[in-house]
Amino acid sequence: MSKKERIDIPKTALEMMANIAGYSIFAVTLVLTVFTWDSLPERVPVHFNASGDADRYGTAFELLMLPLIGIVVGITMEALERHPEIHNYPIRLSDSNRREFYLNSRKILNLTKNMVFIIFSIVILEMLSVAINGTSLIGGWMLPAILVLGLWPMVYGLLERRKII
Repeated sequence: MSKKERIDIPKTALEMMANIAGYSIFAVTLVLTVFTWDSLPERVPVHFNASGDADRYGTAFELLMLPLIGIVVGITMEALERHPEIHNYPIRLSDSNRREFYLNSRKILNLTKNMVFIIFSIVILEMLSVAINGTSLIGGWMLPAILVLGLWPMVYGLLERRKII
């Protein structure tokens, strides 16, 4: 096998479930954003401090930045996910463990992509809730939730990678 050979590895149940969850939550959030657009005030929260309080307000059009960034990040990560042969691997990568490393790397990227969709959805929903209702959905739990959701795929993947011989 060459160093950059492509191997066709079917998606695992975990990857399929993560895709269903990530894409569905993000799509529902986008639909909700469209349906609540007319209810938005002139100024909407666009940044929250560590305790979950809105500390900067902007126009409703600034709210569109997160879905756009989410879509671009999702497309980019989906493309990278389809080509694990271009990812970086430790020196111990060999012909005998190549499949396991590729699958592990793809899982990390898949879970990270879907967590990005979920994180963006949480932030968008929080912005909509504060803008329309004046109340926070998760408040001070936003930062811990983002950190846990953002770091979990990498920690999980790297712990699994240690098991590859």
